[in-house]
Amino acid sequence: MTTREFFHVGGKTWLVRFRPVRRTEAGTHVTLELVSDKETRIVSCRREEWEVTAPDYAGLLARSVAAGASRGIGRPPDSPLDSD
Repeated sequence: MTTREFFHVGGKTWLVRFRPVRRTEAGTHVTLELVSDKETRIVSCRREEWEVTAPDYAGLLARSVAAGASRGIGRPPDSPLDSD
């Protein structure tokens, strides 16, 4: 497995790095850190989804969560992170 770079439709360049996975999932899954200039996102996927010639980068990005975020906990209203 290597680090890969790709371009998202929005024109951002994303660098893909590997993160540790649970020992019980090491044989079946990979955890990826997607990094752009101003954003870092995390996604877990099955190895066979990642280990292909052309992974679905847009799909991985769509399923990802912001680094440090939780899918079940939203940001408070009027969070400074809501404005770009």
